[in-house]
Amino acid sequence: MTKEEELKEKTAKGLKFKEEGATAFKAGNYDKALKHYHFALLHLRGLNDNPLTVGNARDPENLKEEDITELEKEISTINSNMALCQLRLERFDQITRCANAALKANPFNPKAKFRLAQGLIREGSIIKATKLLDELEKASPNGKFGSGMIYLNCMLIMHVC
Repeated sequence: MTKEEELKEKTAKGLKFKEEGATAFKAGNYDKALKHYHFALLHLRGLNDNPLTVGNARDPENLKEEDITELEKEISTINSNMALCQLRLERFDQITRCANAALKANPFNPKAKFRLAQGLIREGSIIKATKLLDELEKASPNGKFGSGMIYLNCMLIMHVC
């Protein structure tokens, strides 16, 4: 098997685990979803170090959304999904860990920023959460985070966490 074939096989396996995680999540089995997402990450994480996928070293200050690879986007999405599982399981200490991992892979992932804000609220870091929510609102004032933003802002105002 060539390196390229091996890369494609590992990618396919990782994406299959991701889909199995999504299926388990939809069924309300969050622990099982986390397990599948974890296996997906095991298959996909090391692929970024593969010479076939590595770009030039990137300056985080000048990073643009189009610089993010599809693999990085997948890894970010999986970590963001894991953050949501942790939220549903009320493992609040793990939400921010997963959301930060998602943002490390793709700093432009709005769902990861949203999950991080949720985790920060649960940790009591209201000011940090508010800054993230403001960023999201400015980036997409009429976007899909509108109703979620209202909910989180109500939580902030009422301090109900």
